[in-house]
Amino acid sequence: MTAVFLKELRSYFRGPIGYVFIGMMFLVISFYYIVYTMYYQFADYYYVLDASVGLIMFIFPVLTMRIMSEEMKTKTDQILLTSPVKTSGIVLGKFFAAEAVFLIVILLTLIQPLVTLVHFKGVMNSAFTFGGYLAFFLLGTAFIAIGMFISSLTENQLIAAVITIVIFMLMNLSNGLYNVFPSSRYFSLGALIVALIIILFLIYRAIHEVIITGIVGVVSLLILLVTFFIVPTAFDGLLVNILKEFSVFERFGDIFTGVFELNHVVFFLSVIVFFLFLTYQEVEKKRWS
Repeated sequence: MTAVFLKELRSYFRGPIGYVFIGMMFLVISFYYIVYTMYYQFADYYYVLDASVGLIMFIFPVLTMRIMSEEMKTKTDQILLTSPVKTSGIVLGKFFAAEAVFLIVILLTLIQPLVTLVHFKGVMNSAFTFGGYLAFFLLGTAFIAIGMFISSLTENQLIAAVITIVIFMLMNLSNGLYNVFPSSRYFSLGALIVALIIILFLIYRAIHEVIITGIVGVVSLLILLVTFFIVPTAFDGLLVNILKEFSVFERFGDIFTGVFELNHVVFFLSVIVFFLFLTYQEVEKKRWS
């Protein structure tokens, strides 16, 4: 894993990708720092981080689109896949290299709240500032894991970037969609069936086992239908509650405002691990194909 990590990290700075990502991220965050801190005189740095999220989700694909796609396009993935490095080492090495580049951005931004404290003598809410950085870090890490998985599906970096941006936008939009969808039990049942189909597709895509995927699908559908007929009231407003519970940006907002609940952190870690697992399965499939 260490060899993959070092090779991947060097590749970010041998070309323009690492510098472009760091530069664009710092430029966006600095713009909001000027607006909120210097113009509006808000000392608390979490305003800057919160405002930046709307734009940085369009920048993360710059970092992630090449992680796996470039290897497939240049056929260097064949060398990597036939090397003695374990699949987990390949995935984690690449993931931590992208994470290291992201951490450079975070470290650079620390200059700004320090300037506020020293030069402007601002008084910061330490809980909100820490919550802002924690939420920013977890969201960015989740973006990397998701983008990495998308990159493992195609050798075209542009397609990987576009799909990643679309997914990030849908995630952002879903933050308010639960207030739009009807709370009907039948609508909730239909939506859960559609979600099950999507999950089954991802499972099949990862393991390429029709029988196992089919068994999981049939059992899950039966459980869903039986539950619906036995306890139909449980489906009243269920979709709304699920969307709210699984909204990345909803939990981001909670952590951001200083709500330090362990389940929020566990949720983000689960999202990260889930997409790393899907990437692992995709790479493992290519290794044995």
